[in-house]
Amino acid sequence: MSFWTADDGTQINYEEYGSRSNRDALLLLPGLLGSLSSQWRAFTQPLAAEFRLVIMDLRGHGRSDNQSHALTPERMMQDISGLLEYLGITSINIAGYDMGGYLGLLLAVNQPLLVRSLLMQGTKFYWKAEAVHKMRQQLDPESMAVNVPTYADQLVQEHGARNWRVLVRQAADLIGMISQEGLTEAVAARASCPVVISLGDRDEMVPLPEAQRLSRILPKGQLLVLPGVRHSFQSIRPIPLLPFMQYFHKTA
Repeated sequence: MSFWTADDGTQINYEEYGSRSNRDALLLLPGLLGSLSSQWRAFTQPLAAEFRLVIMDLRGHGRSDNQSHALTPERMMQDISGLLEYLGITSINIAGYDMGGYLGLLLAVNQPLLVRSLLMQGTKFYWKAEAVHKMRQQLDPESMAVNVPTYADQLVQEHGARNWRVLVRQAADLIGMISQEGLTEAVAARASCPVVISLGDRDEMVPLPEAQRLSRILPKGQLLVLPGVRHSFQSIRPIPLLPFMQYFHKTA
């Protein structure tokens, strides 16, 4: 466990595996309300054998704090690029789950020379008003504590008893912000690196037609559908995603 300090004093928790010499770098990003303690762990050891591997907690998540008291895509993207600069990484492959995939795409658009390849697993790009309203209703900490206590307990364990409610409210505001001011198709189409849109065939949050549409507007977009996988990261098994990642990020 290591920390890098952003320019606003926020401490970003990260871990690094594998050799730094003569290896491509790969960054694994967790999703919204996720953390490196619960996501990508089964992938860490085999990927570290082939890549210089970096994983991190997003701002306000896990062991990373948040001195800005809000979550914005631009600030979170700056955290990623700042950490990579600190580590001396000038070319990176990225695999991001959920919001991690969105942040990877945002970075690919804004710093095309930095991002070599991108895999977006279970990332929702299109936010219609109905979907935003539904998500805001779900992201109410008081309701979560009553209706989904097991999940609320998980958030306590991952983000802390004092922080998880604040984080959930910030996550709801972040989704609203993305729906109003986030990436458009025209801007996303500026991503010049190979991008794989990956999702489970049972994903209850991201409809397959949405994933297909996004993959087709990206210049080097591809679509990967994982059988028997829902939106939850816990439903993902290393096979077949892991060997695909090993091939894709090596050959992109």
